[in-house]
Amino acid sequence: MIDRIKKLVPLAIKRTLRQLLPQGLDDAKHYVYTDDISGQLQFELVKREGCRPSSKVLEIGCGNLHGAVPLIQYLEQGNYVGVDPNKWLRQVAMKNHHVRLLVKKKRARFLGVDDFDVSKLGVKFDFVFSHSVLSHCAHWQLEVFLRNISKVLAPGGRILASIRLAEGNAYGSSGTPDREDSKDQMWQYPGVSWFKLSTVKEAAEKHGLTAVHVPEYTEFYTKTRPNEYHDWLVFV
Repeated sequence: MIDRIKKLVPLAIKRTLRQLLPQGLDDAKHYVYTDDISGQLQFELVKREGCRPSSKVLEIGCGNLHGAVPLIQYLEQGNYVGVDPNKWLRQVAMKNHHVRLLVKKKRARFLGVDDFDVSKLGVKFDFVFSHSVLSHCAHWQLEVFLRNISKVLAPGGRILASIRLAEGNAYGSSGTPDREDSKDQMWQYPGVSWFKLSTVKEAAEKHGLTAVHVPEYTEFYTKTRPNEYHDWLVFV
C-alpha cells in the first residue's frame, strides 16, 4: 500500500519531503548516483586541466561531497567553494567526523543557491568544476549557468563541465534520436537533458567563452565507471 501511495506523489512534493525528513548516507548515494571512486576521477580531471593547490576552485553541484573531499584536501586553505541547492546531501556527508574536520581546517565554504550565481562572494575563480548538472538542466538554464559563471571566472580561468550531447558518443551515450536539443523547460532529474555541441558553443560565445569538447575525458572516466558516459567540455 505504501509503495502505491509513493507512486502517486508528484516528484516536486517528494523532493520537498526529502528535505524535511532525516536522510542517511545510502539515501544520498542513491540520489546522486556517484561514490568516492567517481569523486577521485573528477578530481583527476580537474588536475589534468592544470589545477594547483594555490588555485581557487568553485564546484557547481557539490552534492554528497564525493568530488569535494579530494579537492578540499588538495587545495590550500580557503580555496574551495561548493554550490548545491540540495543542502541535505552535504549535511549527510558532514556527519562523517573526518569530513567535518577537513572542511573546518581548510575553511571550505558552501552555498545553497540554485541560479549558479556566487558573485556576492567577491571571489574570482581559476577553475569552475561541474559534474552532472548541465546534463539535467532545463534548456534555458545553460545560458544562466554560462552568464553567472563567466562573471566570477578569473582571467585565464577554465570551466570543466559534464553534459549530455545530442550527438551521443562512442562510450555508451545514445544521444537524441534526431540529434537535436531536447529543449526541456524544467530541470530533468533523474531524467537527462540534451544539447547539441553547436548550441553550447553559440551560448558560450555570447558570454566571451570558447567551448571545447574533450572526448578523451569520457574515455578516461568510462574505463573505471563504464556507465558514467557523460561528455566533457572545457570553457575558456
